[in-house]
Amino acid sequence: MMRRESTRNPGAKLSRTETVSIRLDPRLNYLCELAARSQRRTKSSFIEAAIDEKINSMALNSWRDTDDPITIGERADFLWHVREHGRLISLGLVAPHLMTFEEQEIWATIAENGHFWRGRWVNDGDKQRWEWSRKPSSIVRDRVEELWPTIVKVAHGEADKSELPKSDFRPMPEPVKPPSSADDDIPF
Repeated sequence: MMRRESTRNPGAKLSRTETVSIRLDPRLNYLCELAARSQRRTKSSFIEAAIDEKINSMALNSWRDTDDPITIGERADFLWHVREHGRLISLGLVAPHLMTFEEQEIWATIAENGHFWRGRWVNDGDKQRWEWSRKPSSIVRDRVEELWPTIVKVAHGEADKSELPKSDFRPMPEPVKPPSSADDDIPF
C-alpha cells in the first residue's frame, strides 16, 4: 500500500495559540511543576488553566461600587474579536479604564467623530447638528473597520483629522413648498 503525502501547506501554522515567555522564581517554578503533575498536566497546560480560572473570577468593573461585579470572563465573548478594531471598540465601550495610552488615543479619535455613531440631527439655528451617544448599540462598526488605517494614522499624528469624514454639521434642508393647486390660478 502506498502512503499518501499530506496536502497540507508545509508553511502553515499548526495551532492558533500564542507563545508567552514568563519568568518564575525557582520556588514558584518548582511548585507550579508539582501542581501540574498532581493534575497530570504539563506545566504550560496548568498555567493556561490557572489563567483561565483567574479571568473568570476577576472583576472587570472593580472600580465601580457594586455588589455584583461583572468578570472579564463574563464579558469575554464581547471583548474578544479576531480583528484589532473590534477588540478596541469593545474595550472602549465596556472597560475604557483598561486601555493603554495608545488605545485611548485611537478610541478618542473614534469617540469624537459622529461619522462612527448612530444618532440624530437636531436643529441648531440655521444648521443642524449631529448628536450621538457612545453606547454599544450606537457604534457603526463597519465604518470603523473601513477607515481603520486612517483612524490609527490620525490618532498617532501621522495624518490630519480632515482625512476622516466630518459629520458634525450639515446645512439645514430647504423647506419644502407645498405644490400649488389649480384653484390658485382662478381670479375671483
